[in-house]
Amino acid sequence: MNPLKGMLWPARRESLLAQIARFRPGPGGAHLTRLCRELQVGLRAERVRLTLDSGQQFGWPDVGVPADGPPPREVPLRNGMLYVYFRPWSFGRHRATLREVADLLGPVLENLPLQHELDRSLEEARVHAELVAAARRRAFGERDAERQEIERDLHDGAQHQLVALGMTLGLLELHAAKQNEPGVQAQIERLRSGLDRAQRTLLSSVEGGSPLLREFGVLPALEAELRDVGPQVRLEVGQWDGSRRYDATIELAVYFICLEGVNNARKHAPGAQVVVRLADGPYELTFSVADDGPGMEDAQMEGTSGLANMRRRITAAGGRLQIRTAPGTGTAIYGFIPL
Repeated sequence: MNPLKGMLWPARRESLLAQIARFRPGPGGAHLTRLCRELQVGLRAERVRLTLDSGQQFGWPDVGVPADGPPPREVPLRNGMLYVYFRPWSFGRHRATLREVADLLGPVLENLPLQHELDRSLEEARVHAELVAAARRRAFGERDAERQEIERDLHDGAQHQLVALGMTLGLLELHAAKQNEPGVQAQIERLRSGLDRAQRTLLSSVEGGSPLLREFGVLPALEAELRDVGPQVRLEVGQWDGSRRYDATIELAVYFICLEGVNNARKHAPGAQVVVRLADGPYELTFSVADDGPGMEDAQMEGTSGLANMRRRITAAGGRLQIRTAPGTGTAIYGFIPL
């Protein structure tokens, strides 16, 4: 019998140990069967079986125990036992190699329970995120159903009143034309413009934003709304990609919060300069409405229903709102929405 038969040459032994040193067990030990195969080939064994303390078993070519033949070489590990079934003529010739294999596998297998716990935690987090997303979708669906109900109520009630006011204004306009009073005529024209705008705003609110918002996005919708409010309101969009679209909840939040901020500025700081800024990046969308008016105390701002509505909208979009105001410093509203 050749005494060198079955022994590992140094280069082959070093190659096997290098493979084990680089080995990673994978999620739940998914790659441990491949490890058994590499050991079986590298050690020139009949079969290799690995049993972990958790009860999991892996092997190559399978996890079965041969009915006959010599017993396996048992190699204790930190987290289990390695069984190596050698051919009869090579049995007992790999003690040093097996000790090195055990030293290398020990830390790898010792971390396996931690990896399993991490995988389990990640799976739980994924399931939780899906449940939260599903709950949010249900909430949006319920809100949409409520919106449709409000739309029907407004159509049957407030809209008819606006139409009736428009007809009355038309009669007044006809009467003023007969009296040939230019000042009154100009006032009536402004009233009619305001009434038309109020009707459009009412319809767009119950329909989930303006048609421009739904079809083209935030920028065209805001440009249309702010076009007639006067030169004191300026829209700055140098860092905004007008071709980029976002989830409807995000676009609605930006649109309505900006309009609410402008309306608040015109109400509490008449004549003040107002700047609306939009900016989007790869990870975050930001917007602001700032005026140079007299400002107010934080407590005054916090108590308004407009601010409550703004917070509700930005929370639904997954963002946050920041208010900066003080007497004599103006008011600024900042919105941040992660993408």
